[in-house]
Amino acid sequence: MVRRFFFYLAGFSIGAIFIYFLLLRGRSFNFWMPGERVKTELIVRNPVISEKANCLFECLGLNNDTLPALIKTSKVNFKESKVHEKPCKYYLLENNDGNTRMEFSVCDTMVTLQNITQAGKTCTCE
Repeated sequence: MVRRFFFYLAGFSIGAIFIYFLLLRGRSFNFWMPGERVKTELIVRNPVISEKANCLFECLGLNNDTLPALIKTSKVNFKESKVHEKPCKYYLLENNDGNTRMEFSVCDTMVTLQNITQAGKTCTCE
């Protein structure tokens, strides 16, 4: 009985080591999380920037090239997002420091940045 358990444990250990080195080592599995999937979709689908958001970009001193970096460093606020809206979903992303908030509208054919705000800065864009 002890001998069988020893063989089982040895085989299981060798299998676990093979699985780790062949499949898991050096990989990040963040893409499984809902927030990461939303951010990846926003970046890959190349969002269109609305006229109001474009004006806010200029007022806040940002440009279109910084948008993917802003999205990557943000967190999706699912409490204030409307993920079950039809026909377009609404996502609110907040930067990790809480200063920058971005509002995205995700439809079947396009993703649109509707609004962007930064704490302590006011812009007159309508």
